[in-house]
Amino acid sequence: MKASEIVRALRVSAAAALAVGTLTVAGCSLGPDDLPSVRSGVGTDYTVTIRFDNVMNLPAGADVLLGGLRVGQVQGLAASPDGIDVTVGLSETTKVPADAGAIIRQNTLLGDTYIALTPNADPNPQAGFLEPGSFVPGERTTSPPQLEDTIAVLAYFVNGGSIQKMQDTMATLNRTMPALDDVRKMAATVAVDLADLAAGTTEIDRLLNGLSDTATAVNDGAGQWQAVFSEEGAHYWHNVARAVVAHISTLLPSVGSIFVGGLWLTPMLNSLADTAESGRGIWEDAPGTTVRLNNFLRTTLLPFAQRPAVNVTSVSTGDGAELIDDATSILRLLGAVR
Repeated sequence: MKASEIVRALRVSAAAALAVGTLTVAGCSLGPDDLPSVRSGVGTDYTVTIRFDNVMNLPAGADVLLGGLRVGQVQGLAASPDGIDVTVGLSETTKVPADAGAIIRQNTLLGDTYIALTPNADPNPQAGFLEPGSFVPGERTTSPPQLEDTIAVLAYFVNGGSIQKMQDTMATLNRTMPALDDVRKMAATVAVDLADLAAGTTEIDRLLNGLSDTATAVNDGAGQWQAVFSEEGAHYWHNVARAVVAHISTLLPSVGSIFVGGLWLTPMLNSLADTAESGRGIWEDAPGTTVRLNNFLRTTLLPFAQRPAVNVTSVSTGDGAELIDDATSILRLLGAVR
């Protein structure tokens, strides 16, 4: 090989080595933030600064959402004595309330982080909107939880027996519930009950209408209620109460003297109680007595009243001699008997 060819080869090798070195250095300086995004871009017409205590792994170029819509991108992060200042580029077509807050979120445990702008729960109409160079202080921002803490909570939930307890609860519920046919019958009965309840809403409507009418009447009489509870009404109720108490205080001693002086009635009341007890026994025996009285009147007294007669069967002396025949002869002579 000639000397000229060797020199040419060395030059080519040196150029190739220099090119490889240059590409290597350029590749080391190239980061993910320098690569173009495959998604459609969002206009960053003006920038605002949002301060967080911690941004975790928020990258430059992360989305900024407002109400679920992309309204900007993260342009840079800078450390400050009070936290991390995040520079956000926003589109001029988006109006963000000046009193809005910000929170760093992830849709999934390992998903991309983004900044969500949250309007104030009690908005101030005089606050206006964010302008170029506006600053959102850390008091209105929420930093994301540490990934380690999230994983620790999840591990505690899994290893703490919560899933096993849920399975045991479902198994117990399945054992407690009746057979499927019985469940269907119960569901059909409940459906019928609900249908009946729905059909009876007329009564509920009537009740509600009555309550509404009552409330309307009370509202219409607001002037009277105000008069009752006004100063004049209070004076009237005070006088009424004082008069009632005065009469009651006069009446109570009299009632007491009546009770004390009426102790002599105690024996009489006891006798009345005994009499009522005896009368109660007579009242309980009244049905049987009525039956016997009815039999006496129907079989004895009424027949005698219709045909009065005396049937003498025997007349005897003290020594047992029968006189019925002599008595019959005498009565026949007198015409009393035939």
